Amino acid sequence: MKKLFSLFVMMTLLTFNLFSQDTVCVNSVGEQYWVTPTVGSTYQWTVNSGGGTITSGQGTDAITVDWGGTPGLFAVAITVVETNAAGCTDTVNLDVFISSPSVTPVGPFCEGDPCVVLNGTPVGGVWTGTGVVLNGGVYEFCPTTSGSGSFTLTYTVNGCSVDTTVDVNAAPSVGPIQHN
Repeated sequence: MKKLFSLFVMMTLLTFNLFSQDTVCVNSVGEQYWVTPTVGSTYQWTVNSGGGTITSGQGTDAITVDWGGTPGLFAVAITVVETNAAGCTDTVNLDVFISSPSVTPVGPFCEGDPCVVLNGTPVGGVWTGTGVVLNGGVYEFCPTTSGSGSFTLTYTVNGCSVDTTVDVNAAPSVGPIQHN
């Protein structure tokens, strides 16, 4: 029975950690992270990579982070060490993926040009803006729908957005052929 009790205590003290990852946007501001508070515990947070800066909350169970401008997956980007009233510690790490969507520019167009497929990376996002149509599950820009002008199109994926500008030039208005 003593061995079973020891095993239970050891398992209770260990934190159950699966692969843990968060996704934020490039240059995100005010991202909040927290752990379940324990009465009598203190917390030491560290941002190890990803260009992040702790802006508030150090020493508490919650922090606010402003992230940098370099996209990618940053392993062990955030670490928190909890120290309980008895002086025992536990550490939890979080990987952070900093997302920076990109788009393939299109245009310029003339009024009346055919629709073109819109491409964004990573795939699976949503396009919005004047002239954007969803055709069979594929986003397209249609100059016939937009008319002439300069239009901002937005691609959003994983909560991050990027804008691109599309120009549609007015078609000439040629009159009838005259003859004397």
